Amino acid sequence: MKQTPVKPSRRRPNFPLDFKICLVEQALQPGVSIAKLARDNGINDNL
Repeated sequence: MKQTPVKPSRRRPNFPLDFKICLVEQALQPGVSIAKLARDNGINDNL
């Protein structure tokens, strides 16, 4: 029986709490596009 190596699964990035808080504060501003905010900060806007 031949064993094939298992690829490690891709993990999501673990962003620091300060970064998350800053993004939430920005997202709560009127007229902000959440998708644009995500892209501007290097986050996939489809998540």
